[in-house]
Amino acid sequence: MRKLSLPVEDAIDVFDICISKVQNADLKDRLEKCKPSIVSAVADYTTKAPRIELHTIATHDSINGNVTKDEMKKVYSDRMVGATSPGRFIYDKWRASAPNNICPLCAQRTTDTLDHHLPKGHYPIYSVVPINIFPACSSCNKIKLDAISNSPETDHIHPYFDDVDDGLWLKAEVIEAKPASLRFYTVKPDTWDDIKFARIENHFRLFELEKLYASHSAVELTNNYFRINNMFESGGSLSVRNFLEGSWLSMRKANINSWQTATYEALYNSSWYQEGGFMI
Repeated sequence: MRKLSLPVEDAIDVFDICISKVQNADLKDRLEKCKPSIVSAVADYTTKAPRIELHTIATHDSINGNVTKDEMKKVYSDRMVGATSPGRFIYDKWRASAPNNICPLCAQRTTDTLDHHLPKGHYPIYSVVPINIFPACSSCNKIKLDAISNSPETDHIHPYFDDVDDGLWLKAEVIEAKPASLRFYTVKPDTWDDIKFARIENHFRLFELEKLYASHSAVELTNNYFRINNMFESGGSLSVRNFLEGSWLSMRKANINSWQTATYEALYNSSWYQEGGFMI
């Protein structure tokens, strides 16, 4: 998981842009009258998100009792996502806002869509609210769908409000078989409370990160086979160990909780792997 910088756009400015070309006078008037409610909803969200209280925001089917869920959802789908929609430039900007275009939910795949932390199907007032929308990959977006939380422990990690790199929570162990492989799992940092750890466990399980990281690490082991084999033949297991230590420390410097960091730490701590377990 990767933390993102908050979007700089104002919620009402974005809403105004999205509804700027609404032709139906009645709909336009009803949407305009939603603005005070949106301002209030944003204030509520901004207060509750850092406290892990977004689950206390009530789901709803309409705004002000006269703009339906479907009408508000279309402000996003028809007036922001559409290729010629007035809000498309905002959509494109947000979709490209993740560093290196890496999905903040899985920290692995490339971003190609936007995701709503509070699903617009259950919380339509947040359909185009900037702090509720972030770039993601299609796979994570589809896994999450309209999932909602009913407790702090099950609230998904929020890319804008949660920092999960303030402690080491991702580990791996070498499975001693031919070919070698790795199993990834979570551990609780000493500085974390039970709720934060429960959330990372839930996130890890929901987005099937163990399977994803195991798959990518298997490719990494295969790609490194000839390099490590040459090291072993020329310098023995010590040469292999030194390479793995350097790789681990380098990866950890870049991202303490990446699957690469966990992979190389596990390999560095495995005498079995260094003494020939790497052989295919």
